[in-house]
Amino acid sequence: MIPEIDLYNGIKDELKFFTTSGVRVKLLISLNRERMTMDQLKDEFGYRTSTILPVLAELKSKELIYQKDRQYNVTPFGRLISSKLIDFIETLYMFETQEQFWKNHETHVIPELFFRNIGSLVRSQIVEASPADLFEVHRYFLKLLEGCKVINGVSPFLHPELPGMFEMFAEHEVAIRLVVTSSVLELMRERHEDVFQRFKAMPNFSLRVIEEDVRVAFTVTEKVLSLGFFRPDGTYDYNADLVSEDHAAIEWGNALFEYYWHRSVDATLQDPD
Repeated sequence: MIPEIDLYNGIKDELKFFTTSGVRVKLLISLNRERMTMDQLKDEFGYRTSTILPVLAELKSKELIYQKDRQYNVTPFGRLISSKLIDFIETLYMFETQEQFWKNHETHVIPELFFRNIGSLVRSQIVEASPADLFEVHRYFLKLLEGCKVINGVSPFLHPELPGMFEMFAEHEVAIRLVVTSSVLELMRERHEDVFQRFKAMPNFSLRVIEEDVRVAFTVTEKVLSLGFFRPDGTYDYNADLVSEDHAAIEWGNALFEYYWHRSVDATLQDPD
């Protein structure tokens, strides 16, 4: 049997416990956020005492919450369960509200470890270009970088403005780390050798090359994450980016960048063939 199905068979009753009662979910999530009295819970959701009491008793029987001085709070175990429940809800909500973006791009290329935490991107927006303004997404991207002190990026393609843009930021003492694929590095050397040589002399600019077939492009700063994907036909979608200024998304983006950074090597030490 498939391991995950075997696991499901072992916990399906517990899964039903959390998914068949909106009252249970709401109370557990609320108590994960803060301690609350019965009156506060009633005011928060408009439930009657007769509705709330049996649910609180169920949650207490599973050692998910406890009561002290008329206040209810989650136990350490309850915090673990509610945190994963929140992550599940956020992930489904994101896929529901951004359905077309996730369906129409090769999002499966995200490394498995990070795909498991994809709910971190729930507080994001999809920025799309209009038919009359094909460069709208790129201009929005440049605006996001204004005032940033740190720029980390991974790029599997060479935008014609990319070398000059990063050189400009580096000259303004922005700390830049960039990971590119070997084909992009080759193009940079062919078309922007002068800029490439200047990069070598900039202490605040680091360029690394990765030999893997990277199928995701993103930039993350201390303020924002901008993430883009390829279409199913293999072409990169310049007309749609996922953008988030949320701390969890930025943290997710930084971790993804470090993943690629540590799988790459210093490009400035490599001599062209």
